[in-house]
Amino acid sequence: MLDTGADTSLVARGVLEALTQMGKVLRVNPVAGITLSPVGKEKIMTRIVTFDEVVLTTSAGPLMLRNLSFYVEEDNGSMEVIVGRPIMRLLGYSTDKLLVEARKVRPDWELGVAQSDNLEPGAAPAATPGMRRLYAEPPMLPDEEDSVERHETRTATPTMHPTNLTEVIQYLEKKVEIASEMGLTLDGQARLTTILHVRADSFRVDFGNDPPVRVAPMQVHLKAGAEPVRAQPRRYSPTDREFLDRHTRALLDHGLVYKNHRSRWASAPRIVRKKEQDSDPTADPRMTIDTRSVNEKTEPMPWPMPVLDVVIGELEGARFFFVLDWFRGYWQLPLHPDSQELYSFVTHRGIYTPTRVPMGVTDAVAYCQGVVEEIFGDLLGHCMLAWLDDNIITEEALLDVLDQVLARCEQYGLKLHAKKCTFFSTKVKWCGRIISADGVTHCPERVQGLVEMQRPRTAGELQQFVCAANWMRQSLPEYSRISAALYEALDRVAQVVGSRKKNQLSKVRLEDVNWGDAEVASFEAVRTALLKMVPLAHPNPTMDVCLYTDASQDFWGAAVTQLPAGEAQRPLAEQDHRPLAFLSGRFVGAASRWSTIKKEAYAIVEATRRLEYLLLRPRGFRLYTDHRNLVYIFNPYATDGTMARYQADKLQRWALSLMSFQYIIDHVPGDVNVWGDLLSRWGAGQVREDEHEATRVARLAVVERVSPLEDPEFVWPSETEIKAVQDAAREAAQDLEGAQQTGERELMVMPSGQVWIPADAEDLRQRLCVIAHTGASGHRGAQTTQRALESVFYWKTLAVDVAAFVGECLHCMATASGRISRPFGETLVATKPNEILHFDYLSMVEGDGGVKYVLVLKDGMSGYVELVACLQATADTACQALIDWFKRFGVVHQWVSDQGAHFRNQIVERLQRALGAQHHFVTAYTPWANGTVEVVNREVLKCMKALLSERRLAIRDWPALLPVVQAALNSMPADRLGGKSPLTAFTALPGGTQLTSILHPAILRRPLSTGLHRRSKNIWTVSAWLWTDSTRRW
Repeated sequence: MLDTGADTSLVARGVLEALTQMGKVLRVNPVAGITLSPVGKEKIMTRIVTFDEVVLTTSAGPLMLRNLSFYVEEDNGSMEVIVGRPIMRLLGYSTDKLLVEARKVRPDWELGVAQSDNLEPGAAPAATPGMRRLYAEPPMLPDEEDSVERHETRTATPTMHPTNLTEVIQYLEKKVEIASEMGLTLDGQARLTTILHVRADSFRVDFGNDPPVRVAPMQVHLKAGAEPVRAQPRRYSPTDREFLDRHTRALLDHGLVYKNHRSRWASAPRIVRKKEQDSDPTADPRMTIDTRSVNEKTEPMPWPMPVLDVVIGELEGARFFFVLDWFRGYWQLPLHPDSQELYSFVTHRGIYTPTRVPMGVTDAVAYCQGVVEEIFGDLLGHCMLAWLDDNIITEEALLDVLDQVLARCEQYGLKLHAKKCTFFSTKVKWCGRIISADGVTHCPERVQGLVEMQRPRTAGELQQFVCAANWMRQSLPEYSRISAALYEALDRVAQVVGSRKKNQLSKVRLEDVNWGDAEVASFEAVRTALLKMVPLAHPNPTMDVCLYTDASQDFWGAAVTQLPAGEAQRPLAEQDHRPLAFLSGRFVGAASRWSTIKKEAYAIVEATRRLEYLLLRPRGFRLYTDHRNLVYIFNPYATDGTMARYQADKLQRWALSLMSFQYIIDHVPGDVNVWGDLLSRWGAGQVREDEHEATRVARLAVVERVSPLEDPEFVWPSETEIKAVQDAAREAAQDLEGAQQTGERELMVMPSGQVWIPADAEDLRQRLCVIAHTGASGHRGAQTTQRALESVFYWKTLAVDVAAFVGECLHCMATASGRISRPFGETLVATKPNEILHFDYLSMVEGDGGVKYVLVLKDGMSGYVELVACLQATADTACQALIDWFKRFGVVHQWVSDQGAHFRNQIVERLQRALGAQHHFVTAYTPWANGTVEVVNREVLKCMKALLSERRLAIRDWPALLPVVQAALNSMPADRLGGKSPLTAFTALPGGTQLTSILHPAILRRPLSTGLHRRSKNIWTVSAWLWTDSTRRW
């Protein structure tokens, strides 16, 4: 029966019994006792039943009602069913409409006869039990009444609203089965089933005629003077055209768009592939709208988006989770009629105007987050977290909160995706991360996709890889360092094309912008780091938080961990550190020229600024650093009394930022490698390319620093040994790589003159690298060592082997320094030997005999140097050194030096006038103006430190090594000299490295490839003049 006076729907117990006898399975669920007062007495309803299908016969045909719920009248055994007023309203019944239609028929109705047509004379009318009016006693409060009405209307779905709730319920029941597999108890399963059946109308699996979410529609505002833009239809593949036809037809059928061929605005759709298509070829892609031209003409909506890392930090203590995903996200959000035309889109079928918020709109993200705050505001941060249309609930009373959230969805008309929701789990995927009670990790599918990505061929592919990896950098220790080469490659491309947009970068092939071994190594290092990604723990307020920072020449890093209370007093190796976050960065621009202590101080300040949400806590945190770094921040003049005012002001700002934190300083001496020990626990740090000075010192401290050349087991290579390995290679039919046997010494020699070393002679190759790099070779750089080897020997992987050898040299690690580019400007350039003489004093540690300085003299053309140990940096010493140079090589008439008192004085001036020379003084405080000698100063310091370390000598012993350093600087081949050594270029003497002692002079006299065709014309001329005209005066 249809009863417009009934407040709810009612079914007699007899109906349920009859259906049960027929073998029908009924969905009956218990409910809290609800008191209903029919005519004559009160009744308490304790059960509710939901019928999958109820058919009503009409004159126009059957009307199907799906998922119709009734309260069960327990003491009524009849076959009566009452459909109450809420369902009648949903079906379209209106008392006012009925009376209006009746008045149209006639304004005056006589009903006296009709009332008694079916009554016997004298009989009193009897109330039919099933037609009794139901009303609540005592009267329901408004919210209770609304609750009952919503309960009925949410499940009664006529066929005129084609939402298939049967399919929805099937998916929801599967979710219950999954929850049981995840450990949900039997009582919990029953409760979850009840909640999902009662709230089933809040879920969807396909588009339906659902109204938008009941919130204020999104309205955008155009900028002043904005003109309409109308894109032309794009060319789509046949498959994409078929999808667009299906998709737009579905949007039209459900009222989400309408055709609007007169729209002045139109944007083109973009078809985006979904990951589901990889496993299901029949799955549809996603349609987005390219609204960039429209976005440029609208005012952006301000809204404070939450920081995802901060939001995730609130998950501490949660053991069980459920995740809710909106169905078709933005398509549920209303779009204001005044803004609908702006986001019209054009396809090959015409122009469509949306009535809901499309994806790609500037304000869509902010508006969506605002809707989330409006609907779930009081739940957020307590038992629920939300990031746009992804919601996660973490309360221990999980099912109670689930019911609250679904009730809120029902109140606002928000629909959820039945397939993508998870209702009980100990580990869930949310916002691309795996959340569990143990901590947070990134989604394995995303990580695997990056790891399996092929090496990029275009800059667009490289940008895509870098951006994806950057999103995970908080779980990657030292990300900035290992990815630096990739960012440098992108910077080079951006400078070439003048843009960082992907469509522009995709036009550039990486091989055209110097993509080489360094970039490939960086790419592989990032992929390796992704495989070793560190899981992050949830912040625990009962634990101690620790901050570790570190800085090197080019990079800085920070790690925040937490420890169980009391473990900080134990040795580091025994502490149970649980990482919370990693940070890293790169020093560029002016920051790259900061002092080491300033860089280390910056790492502390920047880490506290960016990780404030972890470090601002009542118990404070423990800061592990060298105490000198904090002294530098809080009392800069105690460290550097000559510091400029602007630098001191900057440090004062840093100090103010640190004063807002409460922390305990754990002093870590600079030579203790806490950072490396910490990272090694999580598999990081093995691919370091440029170690921090403290790390280098720590590594050297545990290695016996002895020269390989002085090792008793070291065997000096010989010509006989080389011939033996060559013969063995020929007998094994190895590739000779073009080498031919000489008639003189029977050695295999390349056409360019180098002695060929077989590929399998690994031990021999390593010993040759030792000779070319260590000892008297002075531990020069990789290029210099490579050039020395290439002048005598050849093997295919020589460049790679030398780079690896020099990179792993422990002595060089302690002395390595970066390249310092000097500003552009004019400088004096020599075109022949002994034309310009540069000189400068280099301050050293006091050595044996009280020697404190080295006077460096350098020929401007060849780079030949002399190093003179001095007790004092005086004019007399300088004059004597100049005279010694002139008496050996002749007078130089052009001198270059700084304006130090030891050079700019009467003694030096008298010598200058006596010889008829010119003395050029460089501008004060511009050492790069005399940069050619400053480079020598750095090389002297580097070689000296390496040799002292190698030979295990005290620092005071450096004067004894000065001749060795001078010989190393003068004998190593140089690129700018076409492969010749400074000694050869200056004196025409053969010179050479220690390698020349291995071979017979007859082999060394063979012509070698000099590579001078790549050098400048001037150098080639000078070099040729040096070699072919020995009669000229030097």
